[in-house]
Amino acid sequence: MATQDIQDQPQRRQAAPVSTPVSFDLSTAAASAVRRTTGMLLRHKLLIGTVIVLGTGIAGLVALRMTPLYTAQTLIMVEHRKNQVMNYQEVVSGLSTELGALQSEVAILKSPAFAEKVVSKLGLMNDPEFNAALRPEQTNWFYYLNPKNWVPDSWWNSARGDRPEIALSPEEKTANEKTSVVNSFIENLAVRPQGRSYVIAVDFDSEDPRKASLIANTIGEMYLVDQLDEKFKAAKRATTWLEERITELRREAKTTGEAAEKYRAESGLTNANGETTLIAQQLAELNTSYVLARTKRQEAESKLREVTTLAQSPRGVSAIGDVLGSPLIQALRQQEVELQRKIADAANKYGARHPTLTALQSELRDLQGQIRADVGRIVQNLSNEVEVERGREAALKTNLDQLQAQRNQQQESNVTLRTLERDAETSQTMYEAMLTRFQEIAGQTDIQQPDARIVSEAAIPLNPSQPNKKMIVLLALIASATLGVLLAMLREQSERGFRSPHQFESVTGVRSLGIVPAIGRRRRGTSPAAYAIDKPMSAFAEAMQNLRTTLLLANPDGHQRVILFSSSVPGEGKSSIAAAFARICANAGQKTIILDCDMRRKGLHPMLGLENRHGLYEVLSGECAPNEVIQTDPRTGLHFIASGRGSALPQDMLGSSRMHQLISRLALEYDRVILDSPPVLAVSEGKLLAALADQTVFIVHWGKTKRETAMAGLKEIVEAGGEVVGVLFSQVDIRRHAQYEFPDSGRYHGYRRYYAN
Repeated sequence: MATQDIQDQPQRRQAAPVSTPVSFDLSTAAASAVRRTTGMLLRHKLLIGTVIVLGTGIAGLVALRMTPLYTAQTLIMVEHRKNQVMNYQEVVSGLSTELGALQSEVAILKSPAFAEKVVSKLGLMNDPEFNAALRPEQTNWFYYLNPKNWVPDSWWNSARGDRPEIALSPEEKTANEKTSVVNSFIENLAVRPQGRSYVIAVDFDSEDPRKASLIANTIGEMYLVDQLDEKFKAAKRATTWLEERITELRREAKTTGEAAEKYRAESGLTNANGETTLIAQQLAELNTSYVLARTKRQEAESKLREVTTLAQSPRGVSAIGDVLGSPLIQALRQQEVELQRKIADAANKYGARHPTLTALQSELRDLQGQIRADVGRIVQNLSNEVEVERGREAALKTNLDQLQAQRNQQQESNVTLRTLERDAETSQTMYEAMLTRFQEIAGQTDIQQPDARIVSEAAIPLNPSQPNKKMIVLLALIASATLGVLLAMLREQSERGFRSPHQFESVTGVRSLGIVPAIGRRRRGTSPAAYAIDKPMSAFAEAMQNLRTTLLLANPDGHQRVILFSSSVPGEGKSSIAAAFARICANAGQKTIILDCDMRRKGLHPMLGLENRHGLYEVLSGECAPNEVIQTDPRTGLHFIASGRGSALPQDMLGSSRMHQLISRLALEYDRVILDSPPVLAVSEGKLLAALADQTVFIVHWGKTKRETAMAGLKEIVEAGGEVVGVLFSQVDIRRHAQYEFPDSGRYHGYRRYYAN
């Protein structure tokens, strides 16, 4: 078998079509996962148990050494209902019951300023519980468990770097010490709202239950006092400011009022609005007269235009009479009409030249002349009337403009006066408001109430609240168990050795020859070769019998008699398995001989209880014949050739023709010729022996030999021309092996009742 064939076999096996159907049975997969997890935990139970014991034990010791703390609780309720004795607006408004307002009060209770007041009131600066400078130096063993205390302070300072020391005055040192005490006080204080209620819970932890109760109650009392103090301070500040402001406003109101009255007198205004002044009355009367005069002038002009126009028309005189409605003109018109009728009658009666007609016509001409004269006088009178009305209107307009100018000047004075009056009114209003507010605040000063009350005072706690030792141990147990499992998983993932021949077979394609159980601790002093004979019904002896049977089935014709036991590195149990296997074969009646081919270590003869005076070295060097160095095992009849005393150039001797001849001769005389080879990766002799053997059993230390190492050793044997019949895992912990999910898991442990180990 070539190396390429070893490497190609897994690939060909992977490329082969899978005819088995894929199972989607989730219950089976879950059960398999549970079994794998359980097996992993059982395999690493010692590691997990050690971590759990150490972690829980340390946590228990720490919990026992921790100083118990007692928690006292005071309940403060923020008032959401107000007792309104007087319905006055407060200087400082009451607290809002919204969540933000409650959180603000919580922040006040936990503030350093408030904590400093409580520290000063109770004198906690002199209490060693809060002032670290007053505590005695810790020198007990628990103090040294802290790794930080293992390093000197000078080392810590060097690691942080050289920093110049700041010289502090005694006052600054006292201030820093007080700040430290306040911070320690705040660390033991817990303030939180109680759900959706208006109640704030104040918890304080202390080593002394009475001290915890005293401090919690003091915090509640100081909080109420602090609220009242703030309200009194606010009222005092408001009163002082109002007094100053009232004095200013009184002076300002007086000044502005006097200025308004003085200006009114100088401007001639009778009242604040200036609407009843003399100029306003004259302007109203004159404006009315001006409107009437303008109306009359327009009427006169209109009548004059109409009369003038009618006078120039054909029927002017008659029309003018009708328009003017003059009785004289109308009478003359009636006479004219009567004369015209008479003239018409006379013309019809007497003719055109009759004296009567002539007299009537003359009378008519005189009458018409008189009418025209009267109309002229009327028109002249109308013209005179228009001129009179125009003059009157112009005079009224002049007077009106003069009064209007005076009126405008007076309006400007009114604007200034109103401004002065508004200033005076504003000053007076502010003065009255401030005076009223001053009286309200003065009345509130004596009835100030806090916006909260204590609903439950802190009682003296009887049982410590911290530490919760059971919880600490429980959490430590859970944490250490989790850490142990994680370490077990990490250790499981970091294992680089093969845990089953099936793993090796899937990687290399080399068949499995089984596993060899490790001998129990009580039999550690007994060699495996003796144990296989002493305990023929043991699992170890059964593994040797199984190996013998497997090799018989692999070689049914019996031609392949030379079997080499080889491994990659020393310490894999190769020699022990070879010696035990040889004894099993000899004890079964097969004529068997075993050769110790490891001329460097020479470790096979002590396992069989034989000597190493002469051996393989002497045969190959020609000093002795093979028959002279063969020893017989008195218990099984096994023949044995020791390695011999010499060790010079073993690779040359094992690769010589004498070695070939010796192996060929022994193969003819014995049913089994077993060769114990040195590790192939350690020395080169193993590869020479692999070429001489008919079959090679490759030994791998279960879980110890690295996978890369085992595969490299196998490659060396194959490249040397060795026929690897299979891989055998040695020193298998059958109890741990049974905890894996491999096909051969539990092979011996599951049926341990069949074996007498």
